[in-house]
Amino acid sequence: MLTYVLGDADRPRGHALVYFRNPMNHDEVFASYIVVPPVQMDFAKYVPPMFAGQFDQFVSQGPSAFPLPPIPESVPSLEHLRSLATMRDDDLIDGGTLDPKDLGRAMAAVGDIAGEYTQAHLRLVDDISQGPPPTEPQNAFPALDPDDILLDVLTDVEKVGRLAKLTGTLRYAVGGSDEELSRETVESMRKIGRRLPDHYRVEELLSAAQSNDAEADQLVGLYVERCYRLAREELESIASLDERISSMRSSD
Repeated sequence: MLTYVLGDADRPRGHALVYFRNPMNHDEVFASYIVVPPVQMDFAKYVPPMFAGQFDQFVSQGPSAFPLPPIPESVPSLEHLRSLATMRDDDLIDGGTLDPKDLGRAMAAVGDIAGEYTQAHLRLVDDISQGPPPTEPQNAFPALDPDDILLDVLTDVEKVGRLAKLTGTLRYAVGGSDEELSRETVESMRKIGRRLPDHYRVEELLSAAQSNDAEADQLVGLYVERCYRLAREELESIASLDERISSMRSSD
């Protein structure tokens, strides 16, 4: 019986991330991806004869039991994998523990899970084809914003990097009097700002980036540099940047 972390065992979606933990270090996570194509195909037709013996296990399990990759690869973390599965609407399956050095057992374990998952999905397809599709309650869950999910897993340095790019877009929109682009960019920047501590002063950056003052570009550059230095924990230089910012703002 497969262990679903995300998804419904009675209604497998047909595409799933399966992960394993290193028994010696549970923070080390490995994963593979299983897809059940909507069009059945015979893998034996596409495997060169000289390699057929190596893939007998997967071919014998049916048209959709071949996982990608066939041996699970290392991933950053379980939370990263969970976020990807949520964003992509994949099932997420806990495969248990696995010694990454035992390649033969790793391939066999992924193959077994792929075979079981495939059969469960094909049974669901058969059930649906023989009767009306199951209905789901309307608006049972709020829609998920993929951008929000990605922002939640970014590091502060990566968030500041996105903030810096959007700042350039906002300056372009302000210079061209493009109100719609300005509005969309400000909202995107505020999404990032809500995920950064208050001392990053993102609202002050937004105010400077929307200004038409002659020194606005220079002030914006100081705010962006300040954000980068905070994210990189280069705290010794923050005081001097704050002084330069204060001096420019007081001269307005």
